[in-house]
Amino acid sequence: MDEVIGLSSSETSRVETRNCPLCEGQRARGLSYQRDEWRIVQCERCSFVYMPEIPVLDEVGTTFEWSQSFAAETARRRKASPLLSRIDQWTRIRTRMFGRRTPINDVKRFIARGRVLDLGCGNGSYLASAGQGFELYGIDISPALTREADRLFRAHGGYAVCAPCTKGLELFEPNFFDAAILRSYLEHEPDPRGVLTNLFSALRPNGVAVIKVPNYVSWNRYLRGPKWCGFRFPDHVNYFTPATLRQMAEDIGYRVIIRWQDRLPTDDNVWAVLQRPA
Repeated sequence: MDEVIGLSSSETSRVETRNCPLCEGQRARGLSYQRDEWRIVQCERCSFVYMPEIPVLDEVGTTFEWSQSFAAETARRRKASPLLSRIDQWTRIRTRMFGRRTPINDVKRFIARGRVLDLGCGNGSYLASAGQGFELYGIDISPALTREADRLFRAHGGYAVCAPCTKGLELFEPNFFDAAILRSYLEHEPDPRGVLTNLFSALRPNGVAVIKVPNYVSWNRYLRGPKWCGFRFPDHVNYFTPATLRQMAEDIGYRVIIRWQDRLPTDDNVWAVLQRPA
């Protein structure tokens, strides 16, 4: 079986199983990407790619906290495969072609002011630095990071909530937010459909959600195979394509905007703007 660089399963013994996050299908075929107990499958009904066994949620907020593992993981990948890491950087042609993409700039295409929510906000530094002029809110499952974000967001008229995003969204009134940012978040979420459903209610009519997730059908994934930068075990539990991201959002009721430059096969990420219809 191909080895995938990631976190060791010995760091946790608490896992939960789940059906396909897109269609709830129970039949899936195994794929050749696996490390220890962490494996990826593809739903036989809708073709969504996901991890069927994942760490329980409180482990994700502590032992497998993304901010604690990202730097070490990046350094380990570069040491293990220096040549492929350079190729990985070279293949990110889209960034050079169109400039560095930021979610808050996409938000500003639709609104000039209002309430903006960052799901999986971390310590809040990104939104606090980029979201000037907006009322800022966030949700994160890490208690330590949420405390930092709360301090920053209160200076911008909002606050941060420590909770799973499905539960955290229920704490806000319907039609509360003008926009939301899901920046490198939805691939971590055990219940992506539930989050997008609750977010639909929390957004005002014509409100938008800007999403960035790894692109499972990028050329780089085919080139690098198990060493693709989008594989992170066990914290990346969903592997979207432009088609499956669109299907999940449209099933909930969003108007989905994925432009051709948002889904280039030369890009390791796919971008989308989801809009709640008026």
